[in-house]
Amino acid sequence: MNIPDDKLLWMYRKMLQIRHFEERVAVEFEAGNIPGMVHLSTGQEAMAAGTCAALRPDDYIVSTYRGHGHNLAKGGSPARMMAELFARETGDCHGRGGCLHITDFGVGNLGSMGIVGAGIVLAPGAALSAVLRGTDQVTVCFFGDGASNQGMFHEGLNLAALWKLPVIFVCENNLYGEATPQAEHQPIKDIAERAASYAMPGVVVDGNDVLAVHQAVWEAVGRARAGHGPTLIEGKTYRWHGHYVGDPETYRTREEVAAWKAKDPIPRLRAYLLARGLLDEAAVARMDEEVQAEIEEAVAFAAASPYPDPAEVCRDTFAPEPPSAPPQPLPSETVLTTAQVALREALAEELSRDPRVFLLGEDLRQAIFGVCNELYEEFGPERVRNTPISENAIIGCAVGAALTGMRPVAEIMFEDFLLCCMDPIVNSAAKLRYMTGGQVTVPLVIRVPGGAGLSAGAQHSQSLEALFWHIPGLKVVAPSTPADMKGLLKTAIRDDNPVIFFEHKALYFEGGELPVGEYTIPLGVADVKRPGTDVTIVAFMAMVPRALSAAETLAAEDISVEVVDPRTLVPLDMETILASVRKTKRLLTVEEGALTGGLGAEIAARVAKEAFDYLDAPIERLAGRDCPIPFSPLLEEAMYPSEEQIVATVKQLLGRE
Repeated sequence: MNIPDDKLLWMYRKMLQIRHFEERVAVEFEAGNIPGMVHLSTGQEAMAAGTCAALRPDDYIVSTYRGHGHNLAKGGSPARMMAELFARETGDCHGRGGCLHITDFGVGNLGSMGIVGAGIVLAPGAALSAVLRGTDQVTVCFFGDGASNQGMFHEGLNLAALWKLPVIFVCENNLYGEATPQAEHQPIKDIAERAASYAMPGVVVDGNDVLAVHQAVWEAVGRARAGHGPTLIEGKTYRWHGHYVGDPETYRTREEVAAWKAKDPIPRLRAYLLARGLLDEAAVARMDEEVQAEIEEAVAFAAASPYPDPAEVCRDTFAPEPPSAPPQPLPSETVLTTAQVALREALAEELSRDPRVFLLGEDLRQAIFGVCNELYEEFGPERVRNTPISENAIIGCAVGAALTGMRPVAEIMFEDFLLCCMDPIVNSAAKLRYMTGGQVTVPLVIRVPGGAGLSAGAQHSQSLEALFWHIPGLKVVAPSTPADMKGLLKTAIRDDNPVIFFEHKALYFEGGELPVGEYTIPLGVADVKRPGTDVTIVAFMAMVPRALSAAETLAAEDISVEVVDPRTLVPLDMETILASVRKTKRLLTVEEGALTGGLGAEIAARVAKEAFDYLDAPIERLAGRDCPIPFSPLLEEAMYPSEEQIVATVKQLLGRE
């Protein structure tokens, strides 16, 4: 491969920049100017420089917690990076990311992931986004040898190979998974051997030879741009420092470190450039001085920069809300239909309205609950994408696509399976906007059926809404009627934040009125399903019909019950709940999820604080039992609040037992 002279000089200067930057970071960390922890890539500079030299400015990378070199090689500013490490407002992430998450989205860095292997499932999503948008961008995913033991490694490579996505998986094999040598965490010598399992090329290169790295990546990029799919490149390299600055490094010898330092990639390229006549000793010294001065300026900039304002600690948890339009009445004409049909209408309308919307999930062509079946035929396999049974890959792909301009709607087959993909939901989707200081938006929806009622047993029947309500950065929607499901799903798809959209299985085939035509329902607006004056019932999802039925029964005894359906948990409309409680002076919450730590507990706490003086009776809560969900229909029904229990509890609140 004939590498242009200017690119050779660029790679040399970039390796120098990375080396001097990290050497100075170590000094500043030990001086106490950099908080937290620091992970250095000193000795591995050839991997970052050789790889990024093969990319265009509009290509993407996904980085790791050892990512200083990646960000610099992709074009990041040393000054803003140093300010980020100093925890200053002028840093790339405004002090929200630090060493573990240093990211400049403006140069195509989609995120430095602190979780081992997390980026491997995001990269296919960015690559899929490029395909769907009709560009020839490629995505490089950096990761270490230890990450190749994660399940996300298998799921990400398998999906990328299956869909022939333009991804280059670059393994920086520095021979240690933290403190464990490769021979003790893998039975193979070359991680690239694993590429054969996914029918993609696997290439092993000397990771300290920047020319070899560049050639391998250049060839893989060409293959990816031509539509031939991903490549796995393994660079054998070495980190001079421990896993972190301060690591006692008892797991390796000084002799081993010295032997690898003798293979320093920078002198190797310098000797080549001197031999070619592209540099002389004076030019070498001058370039070194220039880079040193650049790093000095970066340190001065960081030290002089202001700290973030503690009053803005929660800034960028969510993307800004668009200007709110006046609420529009729903269309007056309605038809009697099911939630399944309502959801299908919402998805079809949004797929038709916005080319950035696409669906992905298991068995969408022949789904268990049938929501997407007809959509597959109408919109085709590019917009309604069947995936492997790989929950991490499904959600990770959705996150990567959302970061790069798409609006994915991912379906997880059962709510219980959300526990299989907690990392891309909780650590990526929910946190990337915040960790990057507001540089990115993550507009995705995760649709998931849940709840009991079908004798599906303990692993297919859970109600986990409260678990995700506890995760900052996620919006959570939990509707109970066909009309609400359609209007809220359309709004969720248009939202610029990650939304988990819970759909109760028992409600899919329940009848209800559906407005005819186009409409949306804003998130964060509760609905009073039945007005009343004596007791407020706040009910969720499948408990709403039970609460309404109980209210009807109580009306025959001259007891007026107001039923409030929050519809969305994040944002939560506490004003409607508080207004109802101030009127009725009594509150009962009813939910299907477990009692301990449930939705009702949070609402009860807020009401007790904000409306305590209005209460004429203690707040009551009805919820699921604190035990796994049984298979037996008789036992399953005994798990959850019945209409009779709701009636009895309301009477108790009124002293009419």
